[in-house]
Amino acid sequence: MDNMMGDGMAAAEKMDEKMDDKKSAGSKKSDGTQESIPKEHVMTPCCCCLCVCSNEYTVGSSCCACFPIKCGVITIGIFTVLLTIYLITMNYFLILNDYVHWYFPVVLLVLYIPMIIGSSFFVVFFSKDTQSSRGKLFVACQFGIISTALACVWILCYYVWIYKSDTVYSGMGDPKDNVYTKQSKKFYLFVVLAETAIICTAYAYFICVTNRYADNMKGKNE
Repeated sequence: MDNMMGDGMAAAEKMDEKMDDKKSAGSKKSDGTQESIPKEHVMTPCCCCLCVCSNEYTVGSSCCACFPIKCGVITIGIFTVLLTIYLITMNYFLILNDYVHWYFPVVLLVLYIPMIIGSSFFVVFFSKDTQSSRGKLFVACQFGIISTALACVWILCYYVWIYKSDTVYSGMGDPKDNVYTKQSKKFYLFVVLAETAIICTAYAYFICVTNRYADNMKGKNE
């Protein structure tokens, strides 16, 4: 009798374990935002302490050949958000410039909408690193290239065909009461082209980094 009761209790415990495994597997499948495979964090030395900059899937990947890839992705996100804030603020106050037409900064603000959407993707990634959020990071970098290139084209078209003066004035408010800095149109357009080329080249590399990070985090079984 004792043996039969012991066997029955062992069978019941096995059935309970199976039911718990099924419930946990079902909860993982039903929630698409959860990581389907747990990642084991890897502690790496940094100055005088240990930092969790990678896990078992990203330990061999790097950004700029010297930084852990996740640190690179976070840096790209911070750079994108700060650049977006700077461009939106600068062009918003450009409406107060008396030397340019009112629609010039308005069109620029519209062209920067893709970059704003891309920055929101990085903000979502900062809040929670999931397969869905990190899968949109390379799209955010593509939006950065699109906005920067379109803004450059609009600036060239405006200052070449619409803006008549040979001098570009930077400032805001009434010219009689405020100080405006001036520079030649040729030099201004050269700076715009150089900045656009640097930003687009950087984001082309950022696309590779974010895409590689998303692929590495999938692991071998996903």
